[in-house]
Amino acid sequence: MYMDLKQKLELRHLLLPQLRQSLKILALPLLDLKNLLEQELVNNPFLEEIPEAPSLPPATFSEIKRESKTPDLELRISFMTRETTLQDVLLRQLGMFTSTDEELKIGQEIIGNIDENGYLTVTIEELAASLGLSLDKVECVLRLIQQFEPAGVAARGPAECLLIQLGLSREKDPLVIKIVESHLEDVAKKNFTHIAKCLKEPLNNIESCVKKILKLDPKPGRNYAADEHNRVVPDIFIEEDEDDLAITINKEDTPTVKINQDYKAMLKNPKIDPQTKEFLKEKLQNALELLRAINKRRDTLRKVVEVIAEIQQDAIRHGLSRLKPFTFKDVAQRIGMHETTICRVVMNKYAQTPHQGIIALKDFFSSHVHDQNGQAISSSLVKRRIKELTDGEDRKHPLSDEDIVGILLKEDNLKVARRTVAKYREELKILSSAYRREH
Repeated sequence: MYMDLKQKLELRHLLLPQLRQSLKILALPLLDLKNLLEQELVNNPFLEEIPEAPSLPPATFSEIKRESKTPDLELRISFMTRETTLQDVLLRQLGMFTSTDEELKIGQEIIGNIDENGYLTVTIEELAASLGLSLDKVECVLRLIQQFEPAGVAARGPAECLLIQLGLSREKDPLVIKIVESHLEDVAKKNFTHIAKCLKEPLNNIESCVKKILKLDPKPGRNYAADEHNRVVPDIFIEEDEDDLAITINKEDTPTVKINQDYKAMLKNPKIDPQTKEFLKEKLQNALELLRAINKRRDTLRKVVEVIAEIQQDAIRHGLSRLKPFTFKDVAQRIGMHETTICRVVMNKYAQTPHQGIIALKDFFSSHVHDQNGQAISSSLVKRRIKELTDGEDRKHPLSDEDIVGILLKEDNLKVARRTVAKYREELKILSSAYRREH
């Protein structure tokens, strides 16, 4: 029994760093992967750079399993100076404040599911099930991350986001907290009289509290969501090849590495002292884990893009207005992986397309609504209509979310719930009608 327990503990000790390395590599954008490899080539004697193998012609979609090197790279790459992402900031803080491998693993999973506005997009139950851990452990790490900068990050909704910020600022006024908990919609509509009546407080008290609330940031991650403004290096090239799509993994902008056989042979030298041997064994293990993680990243990225190319052929050829309803869950089911893994693969990755230029992989994903006939319609089309309607509205009498619902039904035959319109409007960074009104 003791031996069995010891073996399990030792196996767990070995697997955790490997898993952590694999998840980290999977989420890295191409330039970050390049930087990591260059750093490891300096620090790990077991790694050495080798020249690329001769180029092969790109694989057609029907021969998608064949690997190839990127042709005409210099003509097709757009370089960027990558700004720090929200995930970069959070992972840096996570490394400083976690004390165990398990906490680090949970934190990475949470951070991988935080959107560009700073909100956690999955439930605690889903995270716990994915990790095979208890709700309490996941909740504990979530509370830790909610103390990170930017203030309010990892909240599960606007109210929690603002309450976190109030807590960090040591705000103790119970009236401010009550308004955030129960009357944010009234704050947005400037319906202060209604708040005063509900809470049985003088109007001037309510207005004083609202001033404090309006100083908070309901979308703490947006200052980091600048990737659409940067020029990027694509991870994938998608080209037309007759009636098929050819997919090429961009490997040419990262060094190709292998295990140095001379150092590996040193481990077999009986005269080597124990301390040096232990050092070399550790470095060899690290090198092997890194190479396995890189290969897994490449294979997983290819599998995901294969599915994207198959489902979104029209959008790739003719533009994102032709997107089909498509979610991380759809890909996860097709390739037998978890949604959170798909999220890691997709975020901060880009594809060079034949007609649309460089497109973020996340932009190929779109949830859906249904028209009156029950036909699934891409949410991107609904968002485009919402933007068109708000851009063309009378600013003295802006359209409410309910007005937009009516127009979509009457003019576009789209049955969309008011809360869905509100959600899409917020994603488009369009203020509510109360804030769009011009006097």
